[in-house]
Order: sequence, then C-alpha cells, then structure tokens
Amino acid sequence: MEEHQSDDQEGLPGPPPDPSSIPSVVRTVGDLDVSGSAIDRGMPIATAPDIEALREFLEETEEPEPLSNNLSGDPMAESWLQLLLTLVVREHGKSSLEVSFIEYIVGERMNREGIELEMFLDRLWIMGRLEKTYGGDEPSYSPTPSWLEMK
Repeated sequence: MEEHQSDDQEGLPGPPPDPSSIPSVVRTVGDLDVSGSAIDRGMPIATAPDIEALREFLEETEEPEPLSNNLSGDPMAESWLQLLLTLVVREHGKSSLEVSFIEYIVGERMNREGIELEMFLDRLWIMGRLEKTYGGDEPSYSPTPSWLEMK
C-alpha cells in the first residue's frame, strides 16, 4: 500500500502544497456584514415589490403585443404574465411570485382566476417557460431566462 501512495505523490505536477503560504483571515463570529459589503461593491439590493404599485403601473401601461412564438394557447395572457414577471425580476430582484399575487395583479387582464389560472401556469411550467417553487401557503412561479427574452 505504501509503495502505491508514494508513486501517486511522485506523479503529481507542481510543487507540494504549502499551507503556510495561504494567509488566514480571522473574523469574529457574526461580524461579517454581507449587505454592507454588497452595497460597497455596487451590487443592487433586492427590494420587496409593492403589489399595489405594480398593479397601478400595469393599469397605466399600454397593452403588450401578444407573443408570436406561442404554444400555450393564449398569447395575450402569456404576454401580460411575461411583463409582470419581467418587472418583478429585473426591477425588484425577486425570483418568483405566488399565484395569488399573479391573480390579483393581472388575473383580470388574462381572463383567468382561481383554478383556471393555476392550470394555465402549470401548462407554462410543463412547457419549460416557468419554474414552479413549493413553499409557504401556495406555489410560486418564476420565469426562465429564455422565456423572458421571448417576443
């Protein structure tokens, strides 16, 4: 066994590792300020989207164009959903929205509420356009990057 281990050591490229050459970083537990460090480096901070503000913004927004590459059966509804999720992801840094929020904000525009909306979202999930996340009281949906870019 010892003979086999010495052959492996000799066959490794480069100098042997020297742990003393790696500087140690000593911090007090709980002393690291992650959000402060992120701000110092110019990283955007995720904000909780104001559901009422999103709804008002979408009421003032012109009707989006229906998606041209559409297999979901309702290009207009998918276009409204895409607009909402784009706002949530890009402006607020939140990755997903719960079904009840989607229904409250764009349910009327999509002509879908309750179980009908959930079936529509599940169909988009099966098609690979949305990701479904379980947790909390209800599932939430997040867009796939390729779907957000779809026109």
